[in-house]
Parts: sequence; structure tokens; C-alpha cells
Amino acid sequence: MVMYLAQKNQVRELNKSEFLALKELCRLSKNLYNLGLYTVRQYFFEERKHLRYESNYHQCKVNENYQLLNTDIAQQTLKVVDRTFKSFYGLISASSEEATNSELSFLTTCQKTATSC
Repeated sequence: MVMYLAQKNQVRELNKSEFLALKELCRLSKNLYNLGLYTVRQYFFEERKHLRYESNYHQCKVNENYQLLNTDIAQQTLKVVDRTFKSFYGLISASSEEATNSELSFLTTCQKTATSC
């Protein structure tokens, strides 16, 4: 399996002003993603709960990165943060269930073989 750490795309046929505008939009989107990520993480550390998209949106919409982006792009960026954390929590849940299942299968195997494990 090959894991890519970064993706690089080449955009052709853009003049300099279009390229700079695209670069600025990417920077704003990156900054908004990091802000949303930071907000969700801090809330989790303080409350031990997930900060949903709707609440994160209200906290991030006053930020200049959100205001400089088109609304639909900014909202989609924050939805990606929400989807990422839901996936993260799912992985944690699956990992803990897998650990529990492996412990149970280990105990069952020990009982069947009547050995001290």
C-alpha cells in the first residue's frame, strides 16, 4: 500500500493575477480549516464532547478568513472539519471495540485450552 502525504496539482493556463487569487483563496481556506480544527479540539479538551458543525460555524464566522471567503466555500471547509472529527471518533470507537473483542477471544481461548494465560 502506498501512502501519499501530500497532493500536488498543476494548474495550467492561468495568468499571474488568477494564480495569485487562487493561491490567496487556498491560503484562506487552509487558515479557516486550522481555526475550525483548533476550535473543535479545544472544546473536546475542555468539555469531553464533540463540537458540532452548527456550533463551530457560529464561533468561526466572525473570523476574517471566513469573511473573506465566499460563504459556501467557508461553510464547506467547516463541514470538512466536522466530517474529519466524526471519522476520528469512529476510529477510536472501532479501536476500543476491537481491543475488547481481542481480549474476549483471548480469554475464551485460554478457557478452552485450560492453560494459564
